[in-house]
Amino acid sequence: MVLRVYFISTTGRRDIRYGQIHVFSVLSSWKYDYEAIDIAAPENEHDRNFVIDTGKKSEDGKVILPQIFKEEKCCGDYIDFLNAIEHEKLQLFLKQITVEDLDLIISNKIDNTKEIKTEKILDEDNLEKTTDINNDETKE
Repeated sequence: MVLRVYFISTTGRRDIRYGQIHVFSVLSSWKYDYEAIDIAAPENEHDRNFVIDTGKKSEDGKVILPQIFKEEKCCGDYIDFLNAIEHEKLQLFLKQITVEDLDLIISNKIDNTKEIKTEKILDEDNLEKTTDINNDETKE
C-alpha cells in the first residue's frame, strides 16, 4: 500500500513548487510512507506517461502536479489534498480508511465530546456545591 507523489523538479512555477513542498512536509510529519517520483527525470519516462494518462486533469485538460496516488489509483492533486486537510479527511483522501471508517471516527469523536462536556458540567456543579458548603461554614 504505497503512496506515490508525482512531482517535477524543474518547474519555474512557485505555486507548484510550494504545493510539492507542502505535500511532502505534511506526509512526513504524519509519518506516511511515500515514494516521491520526479517525472522530469529521464529514467522516469514511464511514470510521466502514467501520470499523464491516469492523473487528475484540470479544466483545460492538463495534469497539474503534484499528483498523489495510492498504488495505481489517483487520490487527486494538490487542491484536493488541501481540501482534504481543511475538512479533516486526509486519511480518506489518501485511501487509508473507508467512508464507513470515517463515519465511525466522527461518531466516536462526537460521543467523546459529549462525554467531556457532561463531565465538565458535572465538575462545575460539584464545584458550586463545594463552594456553597464552604460559604455555609463561614457563615456559622
